[in-house]
Amino acid sequence: MYKKYIILFITLSFAYGQTLPMGGSVTNSELDLLKDQLKTDTTIAVEEELTAFEDADLDGDIKEISITTTEDPFSRLDYFGYTYFLRDINFFDNVPTPINFKLGSGDKIVLSLWGERNIQETFTINREGSIYYEKVGFINLANKTLEEAEEILTSRLASTYATLKDKDNPTQLSLSLGKIKSINVYFTGHVSSPGIHLIHPFSDIFSSIVQAGGITENGSLRSVEIVRNGQVVHTIDFYNFLISGKGDFSNIRLLDGDVIHVPTILSRSEIMGSVYNPAFYELLPNETLGDLIRYSGGLTPNASSLINLDIIEPAETRISDDNAVSGKIVNIKDAPNFKLNNGTTVYVEFIQDVATRVRVMGQVKSPGYYPATNLKEVLDIAGGFNDPLFRPSIRDDEIIVLRKDNSQFYGLEFKVPYSESAEFNLIPDDKIFVYEDANYNNTFTIRVEGEVNKSGTYAYSKNMTVLDAINLAEGFTDVANVEAFTVLKETAVTSLDGLEETTTQEPVQAATLDYQIDENSVIVVDRIQNVVIVSGNVYTPGLVTYNKGDTINDYINRSGGFLKNTLKSDIYIKRVNGKITRAQTRIKRSLIRVRPGDTIAIPADPSPQDFDATQFTSDIVNILTNLATIIFIIDNNSD
Repeated sequence: MYKKYIILFITLSFAYGQTLPMGGSVTNSELDLLKDQLKTDTTIAVEEELTAFEDADLDGDIKEISITTTEDPFSRLDYFGYTYFLRDINFFDNVPTPINFKLGSGDKIVLSLWGERNIQETFTINREGSIYYEKVGFINLANKTLEEAEEILTSRLASTYATLKDKDNPTQLSLSLGKIKSINVYFTGHVSSPGIHLIHPFSDIFSSIVQAGGITENGSLRSVEIVRNGQVVHTIDFYNFLISGKGDFSNIRLLDGDVIHVPTILSRSEIMGSVYNPAFYELLPNETLGDLIRYSGGLTPNASSLINLDIIEPAETRISDDNAVSGKIVNIKDAPNFKLNNGTTVYVEFIQDVATRVRVMGQVKSPGYYPATNLKEVLDIAGGFNDPLFRPSIRDDEIIVLRKDNSQFYGLEFKVPYSESAEFNLIPDDKIFVYEDANYNNTFTIRVEGEVNKSGTYAYSKNMTVLDAINLAEGFTDVANVEAFTVLKETAVTSLDGLEETTTQEPVQAATLDYQIDENSVIVVDRIQNVVIVSGNVYTPGLVTYNKGDTINDYINRSGGFLKNTLKSDIYIKRVNGKITRAQTRIKRSLIRVRPGDTIAIPADPSPQDFDATQFTSDIVNILTNLATIIFIIDNNSD
């Protein structure tokens, strides 16, 4: 099954992948150390493996997610918590008066006297906070509870109704609320309807936000502020209430003139896969991967102990955008201490996925996890064996495969030459070690990276220009910015004491395509920003403008949709960082969000197809349209 898309993998790796240095980052001695650990202690070895090697550039299959909801199963992950505020709340006059409710201007009170006197009168508290009672005058009741107001009225009216204090023939007094005045509350920040709102005076902060239309998705649910007289008097974190039903905000009463401010969210991470409530969650500065898992309801029983992360490096700490996103695998035991960057995507694997994969390590272009097929197919996908420049660096006469024995330790070792690897079938959880040839000289003359059709290292010749080097790399890719490239020149640096000399790569200022490069130079071609590549079996393959939040399905639809002979089960997305993920179902494609520079590969069914003249004409038109689009984008970037 996997043979039909090996070529696709290799094509993507060369056409759109980032160049890996020949002579892998893992040394032969490090491979030997890990191999020995795996053969003696499984637990220690796995932990070492996760820290000693670069993260996988190719994920295994994503396990199909079962949908048990009546909602659209192809909808995107929600931003947790915001829908709680999208409710209709109606307050009624018979709502019990809170014991701490305080009277204010505009409130109506009902004064009742019975006994010697039977009187019932309604008063409205004026702007000064007082009512006027004939024969007594103004009585100030501002900021008094009903109980306090009753005591004040009993004392003041005793001069007119002496029996109010007469035990033998008493007159009784009671006070109740009539129509009460709504309070003015100001809403600022990320609320649906910012500005001043008339709020029911019995409202707490939660119901007040509901009456204001709720919080927008860019607003924080964890640091909502109540500002009174210019000072923050309360900061509310709604997560404890939303997740566990606990919270102490209900006792916080709002006053007329209060400000409710919803600040911008500072950090949010996405978690999907084998958790109970996959969604986007807001994280506070000191919270960790463990907190994120807890907010998502925890791991399901079929969750793997290995968690995949796509980590976005903050813009302010990046040297460039080339490695803005990096992959990492974290063991569940390390989750409580692992802090997350803003925008991190977390995928908790299903144990079934882990059980069907093998891992390739060492001298290949893309070390990582792959489906368990035969050894040659996996090695070819991992890259390097079919590259005449890379191949000499590989010790291909002895590929080491470690396999678990009956005791579940890696006690079985196989030595397989690459020439015989097609006959060696892998089983899940095999570990594959590819060594560097000890006799190979991995010092190269020049290197071309980035958006060229064949990144790699090439022989240097005298008077070689940047354009010559790019031609050796078979030219620019479709998404290359032909006017945006960097030339790194090798420069000798002498230590301060003058005793040691080292070399470093320094960028050449204002280099052009005609610039003559030196040996050991590196040329890096940048990518056109804000585009996504949709390649393969769609009606209009090519460049699609990036739109934040769109999924794989969105880009497929914007490319005209699938052609009839599409292998929908073999669709892949290749990230800018080199990671390749399979999205074989519509559900997967609706969950995976695309980033600028990603490539979506849609293979066709290799079985013979009848010639379709209409389709042929359509393909020609599409090609011309894509060329025009590329030229337009390049022109805009050059402006």
